Amino acid sequence: MDFANETSIREIRANQQHVTPESLANIQFTSGTTGQPKAATVTHHNVVNNSLSVGKRNELDTKHHKICVQVPFFHTYGYTITIGAAVSYGATMVVPSSTYNSLQNLRAIKQENCTVIHGTPTMYVDLVNVQLQHNEKIFPEIAVSGGAPCSPELFKKMKRHLNVKKMKSVYGLTEVTAVAFQSTPLDDEDKVLNTVGHVGDNLEVKVVDEENNVVPSGTPGELCVRGYSAMVGYWEDKEKTAEMIDDRRWLKTGDQFILDKDGYGRIVGRIKDMINRAGENIFPKEIEDLLYTHPDILEAHVIGLAHERLGEEVCACVKVQDGAELTLEAITEFCRGKLAKFKIPSQLRIVDEFPKTQSGKIQKFLLKKRYESVT
Repeated sequence: MDFANETSIREIRANQQHVTPESLANIQFTSGTTGQPKAATVTHHNVVNNSLSVGKRNELDTKHHKICVQVPFFHTYGYTITIGAAVSYGATMVVPSSTYNSLQNLRAIKQENCTVIHGTPTMYVDLVNVQLQHNEKIFPEIAVSGGAPCSPELFKKMKRHLNVKKMKSVYGLTEVTAVAFQSTPLDDEDKVLNTVGHVGDNLEVKVVDEENNVVPSGTPGELCVRGYSAMVGYWEDKEKTAEMIDDRRWLKTGDQFILDKDGYGRIVGRIKDMINRAGENIFPKEIEDLLYTHPDILEAHVIGLAHERLGEEVCACVKVQDGAELTLEAITEFCRGKLAKFKIPSQLRIVDEFPKTQSGKIQKFLLKKRYESVT
């Protein structure tokens, strides 16, 4: 179906006359740290320049590349890192199927001789697994991982089983258009495996403590970003924008981060308690509120535990009534139909006492540390 006609073309060209670099280009929704979607507004200047920077770091300027696109285009990964960068440097985007399918992705890499792969860590786990089953002769040059931290072990599997010559990380968030840290073409294996890359070109970053004081290099704190790629703000929400961006235009990421002296960064964890399961943000309170309605549960707290394929899995930590016995199967059945499937806990821990502060607040980071050390 052809929607183009002389009238529509004239309208487009007329509208183009009013577009400036500062004009809004996209309203990108993100679940955010509160669990509620927020509409981040970004300009043409944001998108064009972040796309150019990302594409150059991903070496799209060195030759004509074919990108196997595993990621959805509605996500900032697909919108900027994939489409924006590909258009900027003339790369070909190969879309294997209308919906995500790891086998189709593998076949597309082989049939189309894709030189670059885009995906999240979960997608790469799936791709490695189907490659182990089919053992296709593929030779991609670059694999870019983003959307969630990628474990060193997964990077090693990608190199070994997918025959990838070079792995790359990208780190960012919707509020900075897409990318703030990224691997460089000359990074050695240690940098790729243990960092999220080097701070992006023309960006300022700092790591601060709870009082907003800059901490020394190598010290954990909240990562803040300032520069050309920072969003204008949240659509029609000045209050949320002010919470995210201060009066000096420093944007708070909400991530606990370590910045090395050489400009490379490492994610320690999210400051908020949000769980990232296969790229889906899960708000623990929704699950906790439901668990509290179970007759045998006295107290419930939900945390994320590290998982090789999903990034994190949902773990319910509960204190039960005296004499009560509770199983994971019972919890699963209790939650079925009341929660989205991906929010239902896949792990259960029975707790005698929860770690708490003097004021009675739960210390989830200690709870997480306790159970990750034994899984």
